[in-house]
Amino acid sequence: MATKGEMVRALAQRFDLNPNKVDAMAREMGRAGLLTPGGRGRAAADMQGTDVFHLTLPLALGLETKDAPGAVQELSQLPLVFGNLFLDGHIQWEANCDAMGKSKLLDALNRLPVAGLELYSTFGAFCGHWLEAGFNDPEDGFGSARVSVEVSSAGPHAVFSHRSDQGNLKLWFGEAATDLKTPEWERRTILSDKLFRRLSQLTRSGGS
Repeated sequence: MATKGEMVRALAQRFDLNPNKVDAMAREMGRAGLLTPGGRGRAAADMQGTDVFHLTLPLALGLETKDAPGAVQELSQLPLVFGNLFLDGHIQWEANCDAMGKSKLLDALNRLPVAGLELYSTFGAFCGHWLEAGFNDPEDGFGSARVSVEVSSAGPHAVFSHRSDQGNLKLWFGEAATDLKTPEWERRTILSDKLFRRLSQLTRSGGS
């Protein structure tokens, strides 16, 4: 896994930003408890998937350093409100969000239909987990599939999409995701499959 310094340099390169700017944002995020304490040299801690995702969000959204911690905190804690897997027009799986964490049996029945992955109840935790494990096993038909993450200012809310020959998986985070009304305006940011794979590589190996 990448250290904080490696993460900062890699994301600065990915978003074509000054590394000092990204480092300043990482320090602000760290003070807010949104990044794993880094350390330096041999004592430098490995960044987890959630750390990489947390620092990616404000860079992708174009936020100012001072605004990043509050916005990321809100987005990261967006609750899972709905999820399903469609194949050939039929629902193959549907998330029971109200049952999550209430018992081991219900959690087992609610298990995400992707080998080696867990269904997390918040947006940040789920995307961080995906960066660590989502592309690990391309032979199961899921690891090679295309991923996209869409963040909307309406609410806000977010949508995670995953398309493979085993079906189209979609997870909605944030209560506003269930609002059928079309907002008068909204700003959307999309994290592409290519970016998500780069972030996963950074998370797992420290590469850029």
